[in-house]
Amino acid sequence: MSEVTIRVATPDDLGVLSELIAASYAMLDNGAYEAARLAAALPIMSRANPNLLASGTYFVAEADGEPAACGGWARETPGTGEIEEGVTHIRHFATHPAHLRKGIARLLLDRCLREAAASSAHVIKSQSTLMAESFYAAAGFRRIRLMEAEMAPGISLPVVEMARDLP
Repeated sequence: MSEVTIRVATPDDLGVLSELIAASYAMLDNGAYEAARLAAALPIMSRANPNLLASGTYFVAEADGEPAACGGWARETPGTGEIEEGVTHIRHFATHPAHLRKGIARLLLDRCLREAAASSAHVIKSQSTLMAESFYAAAGFRRIRLMEAEMAPGISLPVVEMARDLP
């Protein structure tokens, strides 16, 4: 296995993480989503979020010094910005296709779970793509419901809202 390090993302990572996210999300085109809806959503959802990059709770996992995955957590609910006491949210996880099934995303998720628990949160939620539901389930998340995530006015995709308790 490659040497994997995890570091806090910065605004300077915008370009490289946008490329990583775009490569990862291009794999969503496997028939799980309606083609026209996915085509409309991909340009929006495939860009790194500058606010997340500046949050201090968004990370880059590097394999042998190269960005392999990214993701983080936040107190704010995606899409609304609302904060619910004791609840945190997994945010914008992506793994470059060359680094799938190497355990890198799980290392990144474990870091997020530890930090969210240390922040006094007792629950962490995720709005998972249909393809990533099994990844989160393997980490102890349970399905709450299927919902629509709005990317922009009139552009949405189905996602699986999931949650798990934190120690």
